[in-house]
Amino acid sequence: MGSLPQLTAPKSLFRYQSGRVIALGRVMLITCFLIAVMLDRGDAAQDAPGTFGLLVFYEALAIVIALVTWRNWWLDARLAVATHALDMAVFTAIVFSANGTTSPFFLFFVLPLLSAAIRWSWRETALTAAALVALHLVAGILVAGSETFEIERFVVRSGHLVILSLLLIWFGVHQRFTRLQFPIDEPVGGEGQDPLIEALALARGATNGAAGALVVGPLGEDTYDGIAIVGGERRALSGCRNLAVDLAGAGLLFNLSRNRALTRPPEGHFQFTAARARLEVEEVRRLGATEGLIVEVRTGTQHGWLVLWDIPDLSTDFIDFGRELGRAVAGILDRHALLTAIETGAAARTRLSLARDVHDSVVQFLAGASFRVEAIKRSAKDDQRIRTELDELKRLLIEEQGEVRGFVLALRKGRELELAEAAAELRALAERLSQQWSVKCRVKVGGEDAAIPVRLQLDLQQLLREAVANAVRHGGADRIDVALAVEEGQLSLNVHDNGTGFAKTKSGVPEREPRSITERVERAHGSLRLESEPGSTDLHISIPLGAAA
Repeated sequence: MGSLPQLTAPKSLFRYQSGRVIALGRVMLITCFLIAVMLDRGDAAQDAPGTFGLLVFYEALAIVIALVTWRNWWLDARLAVATHALDMAVFTAIVFSANGTTSPFFLFFVLPLLSAAIRWSWRETALTAAALVALHLVAGILVAGSETFEIERFVVRSGHLVILSLLLIWFGVHQRFTRLQFPIDEPVGGEGQDPLIEALALARGATNGAAGALVVGPLGEDTYDGIAIVGGERRALSGCRNLAVDLAGAGLLFNLSRNRALTRPPEGHFQFTAARARLEVEEVRRLGATEGLIVEVRTGTQHGWLVLWDIPDLSTDFIDFGRELGRAVAGILDRHALLTAIETGAAARTRLSLARDVHDSVVQFLAGASFRVEAIKRSAKDDQRIRTELDELKRLLIEEQGEVRGFVLALRKGRELELAEAAAELRALAERLSQQWSVKCRVKVGGEDAAIPVRLQLDLQQLLREAVANAVRHGGADRIDVALAVEEGQLSLNVHDNGTGFAKTKSGVPEREPRSITERVERAHGSLRLESEPGSTDLHISIPLGAAA
């Protein structure tokens, strides 16, 4: 059984919780400043009496913001811009309310910059940085000339602000390419598991959702089928409506009881809408969901929806996380479709291969046996000769049975043969074919010593069977010469017969090549050349040993 992806359920209080991190960071930073002021009133409170009061007020406000947004993704998104603007305003007021350019509160500017980088994209981070730099410069100009103003320290701190701003803008640019991604190379369930179940298990495990549904249908159609898992019980689903509209690949948070829906394009801002405007509410309720996450799933051939609910600590981060989940689920479905296509193709190739093997061995042998029976019928007057011919035919049948058994054993072992061993088997087959078809068939071997893959050895035998049968049945040949050799990694098989040859086109090219032989050579990545004229036909076959292996 495969293991779950590395990024699984967000069991931590702060995993996929940008809003919580920012709110708690705001409270901790203000608390730290308050403690510093109370321990050293000379630096802050005495020089700027309003500083302490401002910090106390903002501490209380920060605690309230953290409490009301801790488990409320809607309010967290609603207050995001307002609290961000407030952070920048407080930074400016606090920095120059005490000690001017030497203010210990200068580091407070890190909070709004990090908030923008974590919560939004690099564009918002750049705007925040530009606003902070401008506010810092304007405030510095306003207090310039005071006793506490130090132009050198002011310039240094302005430079620090610009440099850190550039670094966080870079972070905002690149974090969108690294956030919330996880591997899906290993299947979640066992081998052969339904891909819908596997994909839904991955999504529920990644979000720690207690319930979920995955429905998909053919592209361009509104109908869908799928499964839902609620309370550990699985049930089949079907429908004929889109569950959501205009998601553009992003996740959508919804709360049906309050008619709320929240999403955000990859490069945009939060979009607050009514749930009924974005969802087929009755269809979603039919699944059993009232508050959760819905994600569009799109593969090469299918389109559908992933719905997850009863998710603990649902937050705005799940909008972006949902986008990644949709891609992961689509990847699982695509992978299953690809594996199914590969298995179907392999099964088709196997059927064709077996069909060729049966044709070139059993069918051709039966044709040869019929040929021999006709010869026996023509000599029906000689009883002794008939008995001799029937004994010979019986012997050939027994040998052919042994050949088929050896064919099966060779396939099971899958070993390689030396060229001499392969040539000996080919000579034995040539002798049997000579008796079966009443022709003279001889095999000569030359070239380098080499190891012949067993699959190629079986192909050689079937090629020789087919070539002899064609030469006798279609060309009336009574002599067939076979040359086998290996040179520079290429195995060559040349078959010459003295039959009537193939009919030719006006350009002198044979009208058609023997189909079974051509297909077998192509499967072995080899090449075939046919030369034919009255009284002579030559088959030149070349197969690379590496490709055959």
